[in-house]
Amino acid sequence: MISIQKDFKTIQLAVYFTDIDDEDTRVYRFLLPKLLISHTNKLINRQMMSEKLEDLYGAYFNVSAEHMANLNVISLVMTFVDPKIVNDSQLLDEALSLFNDVLFEHEFFSPEIFEEEKRMLIEQWETLKDRKRHYANTRFFEIFFGDDLYGYPMSGKLKDIKKITVDQLFEYYQKVFLNNMKKVIVNGHLENNDMAKINNVLVKDMHKDIPFVTKFRKSRDVKIVKEKTNMKQAIIKIGYHFPIFRNDDLYHASVLLETILGGYPDSRLFKEIRERLRLCYDISTNYDYYKGVLMISSGVASEKNEIAVEEIKKQVNLMILHGITEVELVQAKAYFIHQVKSSLDNQSVLTKRTFIKDLLDDHETIEDKIISISKVSSKDVETALSQLTLDTIYVLHGGVKND
Repeated sequence: MISIQKDFKTIQLAVYFTDIDDEDTRVYRFLLPKLLISHTNKLINRQMMSEKLEDLYGAYFNVSAEHMANLNVISLVMTFVDPKIVNDSQLLDEALSLFNDVLFEHEFFSPEIFEEEKRMLIEQWETLKDRKRHYANTRFFEIFFGDDLYGYPMSGKLKDIKKITVDQLFEYYQKVFLNNMKKVIVNGHLENNDMAKINNVLVKDMHKDIPFVTKFRKSRDVKIVKEKTNMKQAIIKIGYHFPIFRNDDLYHASVLLETILGGYPDSRLFKEIRERLRLCYDISTNYDYYKGVLMISSGVASEKNEIAVEEIKKQVNLMILHGITEVELVQAKAYFIHQVKSSLDNQSVLTKRTFIKDLLDDHETIEDKIISISKVSSKDVETALSQLTLDTIYVLHGGVKND
């Protein structure tokens, strides 16, 4: 268990369940956290659960399932007011009891709630083509990542969702999920006796070691896919092979590279493609340091999609050929450092960051991180730029809808 002794007005209890990622279990891990927080053995429906949380001064759960490199991580976070603020000596005990029931004590899953969650997920998939950005993102990931698990939907595919049963999900919960590697993060100012209570309730058979692997396929010839659909806009997705990972020496330089290229309002792509050339409604970049890729997303008028793609490629190529300016580097450093410092006041960000640092065995302090960012040179960024390789272009644009 890791304790973050910060004076927030709320207490966060977070438990992360980690396992090797597998497409066959994606649908289980996507649905499971939704079922866990919807009811317990005693609180048998959503209304009773909601009323219980309201009794706990408006406590709430946040849950997610996501992939991190070769791992699949389910997070369940309970947030409730600091008991000292409301002068309630029983609040921690009651919150702990509920969280324990949610995580570890299910004797059944409600068939009604399961079918409701399953139905909503099926509807999302059956209407995917109507939700253009979600569809474009799904297709791009399929094309860019291919057979890699990053190309497989977090929820599983429609065929996976349709065939899963409540009994299968409950069996997975009992036999697999509860045996996952677990990590507990406690965020908020608590006394030693409170920490002992949390440890006794939540820390259960945590000792399991799973290797963390960051890798991706080799670069390939550029793959271009264009699709037509009934809309007036076009959605552009461009993927670059960028084999620099979270623990590499050039990691901070790569983050600054992504910031300068398209990571904030003063970025090159924003200023050139959106403001100067007026080719797009929005444009942004995303550097995935678990897979070693950099992705660009943009929404443009349908008739401008071809020129927008060429201009985006041009801006990236100019940066690769000529590097960045010192002004760009200074501004990006200031922005990045400000983001790091600001995040210290965000309880949820701090909780998740603590988990990731533990997962990666990363002992870098905030002060060390800021020093490392400050030391990045233009040459470091240029070295990182030399590893950028165009890989995939996907465009969903207006026109006659494909069959």
